[in-house]
Amino acid sequence: MSNTLDTRIGTPTSGRALYVGQNGEMYISRKYAIYRSDDGGTTWRLDCFVPAIGWKPKVAVTRLSRRLLRTYIAALQVLDDGTRVAVACDGVYRAAPGETRMSRVFHVTRGSRPLNLALDGDRLLFGEYGSDYESSRVRIYVSEDRGKTFEVGFELPRGDVRHIHNILVDRHRDCYWVLAGDFGRQPGIASLSKDLQTLEWLDRGSWKVRATGAIVRPDCLIYGTDSDSERNYIVRMDKESGKVSKLLEVGGSSLYATTFGPVFAISTCVEPNPACHSRKCGLYVSRNGADWQRIVVHRKDRFHPHYFQFGTIVLPYTYNAEPQGMYSGQAVEDVDDKFCVVEFIEANCGQQSCSNPNVVAERTAHKQENGI
Repeated sequence: MSNTLDTRIGTPTSGRALYVGQNGEMYISRKYAIYRSDDGGTTWRLDCFVPAIGWKPKVAVTRLSRRLLRTYIAALQVLDDGTRVAVACDGVYRAAPGETRMSRVFHVTRGSRPLNLALDGDRLLFGEYGSDYESSRVRIYVSEDRGKTFEVGFELPRGDVRHIHNILVDRHRDCYWVLAGDFGRQPGIASLSKDLQTLEWLDRGSWKVRATGAIVRPDCLIYGTDSDSERNYIVRMDKESGKVSKLLEVGGSSLYATTFGPVFAISTCVEPNPACHSRKCGLYVSRNGADWQRIVVHRKDRFHPHYFQFGTIVLPYTYNAEPQGMYSGQAVEDVDDKFCVVEFIEANCGQQSCSNPNVVAERTAHKQENGI
């Protein structure tokens, strides 16, 4: 069987890709409003919105000003009962089932907003992100009440890491994977027990284990490296040994990784890097986790990368078992603040993990677990 995937990509439409649910429902954001589609992105309706608190959302009326002030919805998770929890520029917001107006449930007072939001049943987790933690203890926050409140669940030793990039749920090993940054010995990948008591580093201290997003498989993690000074690769990390194997060199660092049903997807971004001078970011896909192809390329726009963001292909959280999803662009030509629906033709029979388990069993488990 060929590993090449035939792809159908829809017309760019205004919005930022946030979430694809188990039944294919899609969520995007436009400014501080979140919209939902139940017909594959053909029609959209307002689902909920984050109220404009403070001066930043009120003055961020243009696309460039929103990029400059980072006033957009960065992440969204939807719980089984319909509760929606979102990350905005100043904190975490929540809307109960049936509610349209979201309420702030966590106010960011240290650093900046978290990069990601993990969902594990009714539990939500995120790690602190920012540049002022080198002399303090970086915290992982947890909510046990469907996002109504967040409390400190775990603290790393003082000065141990700069911040947390992501927390990933591993249903194969019943633990979490913590992706930390940023320099020297700080970057690394560690397992955190479900009781939030024990953190063990699988590896740390090199560009090979500086990651922001990863795909969790039964025996490995697959991710794109996030180095701003070395060449970047899509890699496979063995969960037992911590060994990292290069799969494909890519043109930039990676911030997002997900699955579109049986299809693995990793995107790259454009940031200043002396080892790579590419002005293009890409979306890479694979049907088996080992062989990758680039299906989308977008060029960084002309605006300053630090003030107006790196050129990035943004991927949503995805829980759908079908070979479809979406992506959006940030600070890139043609699709900045726009999303595209992606469909893969005849990809249903191609899913394999690093250990090549039964495809039908994997897809059934995918649906039952409501997660990756």
